[in-house]
Amino acid sequence: MFVVWEPILATDWSPPSTFALNRIHDRRAQQYWDPDHVIARKLAADARSPQPMPDCCDRDGILWDLAAVYPPGASWNDQMPAAAVFNGSVVDIASDIESALIARER
Repeated sequence: MFVVWEPILATDWSPPSTFALNRIHDRRAQQYWDPDHVIARKLAADARSPQPMPDCCDRDGILWDLAAVYPPGASWNDQMPAAAVFNGSVVDIASDIESALIARER
């Protein structure tokens, strides 16, 4: 599990504090600071069918507060694979994320 933090708001001028990092309780999570929006731009550039289109989370062409869950066996090459879940805000789609992860385990 990857958590990518990026500056979106005017107050996001530095990497997340320990307080923010501690919001993610899952020990599998690896957290990264992406000040240049490299991951968000790549996610947007590589979006394609059958991946769902997000209902939110775009600010000036930068994806943010978005979750992507990939199907088992997804191949990561020069292009990101199509996600099974690709939406946000993360708090609003928590049940979709959980359902997709449970389905992966079956």
